[in-house]
Amino acid sequence: MEFFCKTCGKPKGDAEGWLLGFEGSAKPVMKYTINLRVKWDEQRACESNAVHFCSAECQDKYVAASYGDDTWAV
Repeated sequence: MEFFCKTCGKPKGDAEGWLLGFEGSAKPVMKYTINLRVKWDEQRACESNAVHFCSAECQDKYVAASYGDDTWAV
């Protein structure tokens, strides 16, 4: 499977340092959530709600654009 950065569209290939997140939640009240992971997991990256980022900068841009001021970390 080929992965692309959700922000800039760059293909992953064999690059290291990619970041992974998961959008949505099993709880309906938390529909607009994102769970950001510290480490890339090739198997979990294939999940339907996974989002892929080539860098922390792209991840931050995506979170700011998609979640704005309503974003808070746990």
